[in-house]
Amino acid sequence: MLKKTFTALTFAALLAGCSGGVNNNQAAQNADFERIKADQIGYQTNTAKIAVIPETGSEDFEIVDLVSQKTVYSGKASEIKEWEFSKTKVRQADFSDFNQDGIYFLKCKGAGDSYPFAIGEGIYDDLAIKAMKSYYFARCSQEIKPEYGGKYARPAAHPDDKIKVHKSAAGPKRKEGDIISSPGGWYDAGDYNKYIVNSSISVWEILNTIELYPDYCKKLNLNIPESKNALPDILDEVLVNLRWMLTMQDPDDGGVYHKLTALGFNGMIMPHEDTDERFVIKKSTTAALDFAAVCAKAARVITKYESELPKLSDTLKKAAVSAWKWAQKNPEILYDKNPEGVLTGQYDDREIRDEFTWAALEMVLLTGDKNYLKNISESDFAFKVPSWDSTSCLGIASVLNNPKNAEKFDESFYNFFKDGFIKLADGILKNYENSAYATPLTFFPWGSNSVAANQGLILVTAYNTTGNTKYLEAAQADLHYILGRNPLDYCFVTGFGGKPVKYVHDRRTVADGIDAPVAGYLCGGPYAHAGGDVPDSLYTSTAPAMRYLDNHNSYTTNEIAINWNSALVFLVYALH
Repeated sequence: MLKKTFTALTFAALLAGCSGGVNNNQAAQNADFERIKADQIGYQTNTAKIAVIPETGSEDFEIVDLVSQKTVYSGKASEIKEWEFSKTKVRQADFSDFNQDGIYFLKCKGAGDSYPFAIGEGIYDDLAIKAMKSYYFARCSQEIKPEYGGKYARPAAHPDDKIKVHKSAAGPKRKEGDIISSPGGWYDAGDYNKYIVNSSISVWEILNTIELYPDYCKKLNLNIPESKNALPDILDEVLVNLRWMLTMQDPDDGGVYHKLTALGFNGMIMPHEDTDERFVIKKSTTAALDFAAVCAKAARVITKYESELPKLSDTLKKAAVSAWKWAQKNPEILYDKNPEGVLTGQYDDREIRDEFTWAALEMVLLTGDKNYLKNISESDFAFKVPSWDSTSCLGIASVLNNPKNAEKFDESFYNFFKDGFIKLADGILKNYENSAYATPLTFFPWGSNSVAANQGLILVTAYNTTGNTKYLEAAQADLHYILGRNPLDYCFVTGFGGKPVKYVHDRRTVADGIDAPVAGYLCGGPYAHAGGDVPDSLYTSTAPAMRYLDNHNSYTTNEIAINWNSALVFLVYALH
């Protein structure tokens, strides 16, 4: 019944915050005290439910029904403990045993009421839809039509059918200044460029979602132009970028261009206002390996849709093999800096053993041929939370997704990377269990919110592998952090929660003249070394978890990116 109640009240009731529907005394209290922090969307019925009370708050807390204003639950919070990453002291309010569906807020003396939240099943469906629908709005070379984009409709831009080969990308057959066609795909982040390395992890995470949660993927209608065909909308959307990636492979030798960009970043203008000349820039080993890994993964996932996508799986397999062969012949063509005169994102990487391991594992899973691992040793594996420049665990996650995959590897090798993966998950779990803020997050690089989401990927995979529900609880904690249970009291996803981020660093969002951004974007989040984008005085804290600004100009903390959203998509779909 929750879904009907939740829909009837609408998200507007949630976004109104506790001052909507509470008495004047409570509203005044919210103004006078720091709020209680909770997931601003909510908690599923039979899961761990924790909120965080600032140190000024009493240990006695209540859960209040938002509609009736009646107290429905009372509890006692934990002792005060400092979270070293925010330099704040808090209590934990654990109400995991409260499982009555509805919409509520938390209150206690000495603290402001939490923003409203739901308890029930299906509470993340709208988030799942909008987080994935965000990619439709990032489509390059296509018009965003009113029937699919509403007020965010815009003309087609960057046809990319006449792209120049940059001198860094020239070869025996494709020479400097030659014209190639490379339309489609997604804009990478707050800019209008397209990058193979970042596209690769993004596409892989969405393909991984489709592979593991096919029924949920089929259920959700994104309202995109392809919604009436026989494919899940999420697959239709990821094909937009995957097909663009195929155009970035040189058919003559199998090498893959690192990126398709203008020579520099343009100003805060709409896509169709950008007329800068665009180029494919330099082939790189990382681009080839990432491309091979993703095409191999896609070839496996898409075999289930052969009747709808005839021969595409074969095309992807051939592309993967060709890119792998190129990388074997060119193992050290690093993209460690931009060519002279090119000023767009580098995605530079000097350590590429992890790309070799990722691609090798995906190729073994695709072909069954263990020879792809013949030149790879245990020392080549990096057991780290995935990011665009650390990809070993993506390949391992692909292996662990299905117990039958163990048959494709030597037993000792399989056990080595399985044990290393679980050890990584155990470390993340320990951080959660020891955290004053009930979050696994303990470091804050650029894009720290994606670290939280990608920790969730590790934890969910560990849960799927072992059945240990503690991993799942910790993964849910990562999502709760993103959605409001954090010291900044932000829901870091646009369009959701009582205090959503609004002023993301994104050219479309700034230039479209619309106050609210597209819903469903995950912003980068707190960055320990944020700066250089706005006056440093605007960052009011040096604590890593507090160094954040909801400001269009703060690209170090408030940009959006396709790889950050793909991590969110996986986590939300996995926890649905």
